[in-house]
Amino acid sequence: MRSLSNRILYACLVVSLSTTAMAEKFEFKSSGIKTQLVELYTSQGCSSCPPAEHLLSTQLQSNRLWKELIPIAFHVDYWDYLGWKDIYAQASFTERQQKHFQLGNISNVYTPGFVVDGREWRGFFSAHDIPKTQEMGGNLTLSWDSESHNAQVSYQQALRQPKFCYVAVLGFEQGVAIQAGENKGLKVNQDFVALQVRKTAIETSGGSYRCQALLDIKMAGLAKNTRAIVSWVTDSAEQPLQATGGWI
Repeated sequence: MRSLSNRILYACLVVSLSTTAMAEKFEFKSSGIKTQLVELYTSQGCSSCPPAEHLLSTQLQSNRLWKELIPIAFHVDYWDYLGWKDIYAQASFTERQQKHFQLGNISNVYTPGFVVDGREWRGFFSAHDIPKTQEMGGNLTLSWDSESHNAQVSYQQALRQPKFCYVAVLGFEQGVAIQAGENKGLKVNQDFVALQVRKTAIETSGGSYRCQALLDIKMAGLAKNTRAIVSWVTDSAEQPLQATGGWI
């Protein structure tokens, strides 16, 4: 390990995704018990990260996937100086982890670092399973139209007031070769990788909440189950209220 409301939210997120595939419409829903957001902060340049990434990859075979939990791997850039520039790393993901620290959600900034339901989870280092929750969430619906490239998110809840909404595209790449740095020579599976994330402040209008976001991800010619779209809403302390998503 390395140290470094009953109110309705209607979020209309316009997602521009370049694709030549046949038009399809998808709808993903989460209601009742909260679908957990499992965040992993990782880096291709960190020698202790592959086992943590493997834990995420095992969720591909879990019947909990998309229904009970949504994993996301945020690749940070603060280990790039070790000799290998992580091809998925983004400074904004480093900033996201630092924000968790500033808010007191985690004790330090390190990789591999897990944040489950908005709180630091260190059970990975003791070989524990990802914990389950019985916390109630709101009703979250994500609709995706591959022809219009639009995503619409609606949310209703009565517990905590939502502050931010997110939409993200996740990538799944098998056998990625690391050619330098601490993991030189390894081929790793990079699953649930955050390719692009948009955070939007929720605006109040006529007693409801609205937000918009724009994404630009090229998806032409991709094989099945190599991309997913997810959405989640949080309060002001970045505590997830509900999450949903699935394969596109």
